[in-house]
Amino acid sequence: MKKVIMAAICCFSFASSQAQVTVKPGVRAGLNLSTLTNLDADSRADFYVGGQVGIQFNKFYTLQPELSYSRQGATVSGYVNYSPDFDPSVDFRRSKFDVELQYISLAVANKFRIVDGFHALVGPSLDFKVGDNFDYDNDLIGFDLGIFLGVGYTFPNGFGVEARFKQGLVDIFGDNYNYGYNDDDGYYNDAIDNVKLNQVFQIGATYSF
Repeated sequence: MKKVIMAAICCFSFASSQAQVTVKPGVRAGLNLSTLTNLDADSRADFYVGGQVGIQFNKFYTLQPELSYSRQGATVSGYVNYSPDFDPSVDFRRSKFDVELQYISLAVANKFRIVDGFHALVGPSLDFKVGDNFDYDNDLIGFDLGIFLGVGYTFPNGFGVEARFKQGLVDIFGDNYNYGYNDDDGYYNDAIDNVKLNQVFQIGATYSF
């Protein structure tokens, strides 16, 4: 009987040690290289900064809610009429200009330990637009949904580096811009090729306290 009790205590102690949850707040910041799909656009460099809370359930898995401020957009090429009164007789000139989008991003990263220090991560994000420099009549939609994946390395002192790619899932113009049309063959086109989505590559640093 004593052996059974001792075995049960050992099993319970082992399970408790494996299920021990640790919580580590931290900060994150780095470089954004962003663009918009289906545009004649180059990547635009800017930054992101925010906080995170790592909830480690075991040595293989950590759930990490995040709150970040992210500056995104693209460098767009187009033809611009520079006359003061938009004179149609004036030739349009090809020019580049920045489309700036600013978001407050709520994300949940699922971190999976690969080997000591190295981890992979994947998760969803919900982004709320808090600013832009768009001057045209069409209003930009006020939110974005996204999914991201990446890899990183965390040093024993809590400092880490990581790289991520995030794909937006909502047209930045919403229903105000990408309406359907009939093509030259008489078929209805839902303008899926015109959808403008955020794409962001992030590389940065983290620190967990």
